[in-house]
Amino acid sequence: MGSKKGQAPPRYDAVFKEGAIKLVTEQGRPSREVAAELGICIDTLRNWLKSAGVQAGSADRASREARRVKELEAQVRELRKRVQEKDEVIDVLKKSVGILSKP
Repeated sequence: MGSKKGQAPPRYDAVFKEGAIKLVTEQGRPSREVAAELGICIDTLRNWLKSAGVQAGSADRASREARRVKELEAQVRELRKRVQEKDEVIDVLKKSVGILSKP
């Protein structure tokens, strides 16, 4: 039978724990995603975050906000680029109108 009852939970070294915590806190990844990727229980990761003085909920909110800020910054860059292109087209059109309107 595949029962795990009575088995001790797996042990993770400090480096593994620190890496998992950094994935959430520094890279802004959702704790649920990190736990699934690493094959650990979400509650285990939350306990590690709590021990490190980080609340999982606030870390997840911060990562969502950081991701949204990055998305908005990328959108602003794209819009600035498009405005610059439009300004260049307008300048060309103004010059051509000036040339065509001369007698």
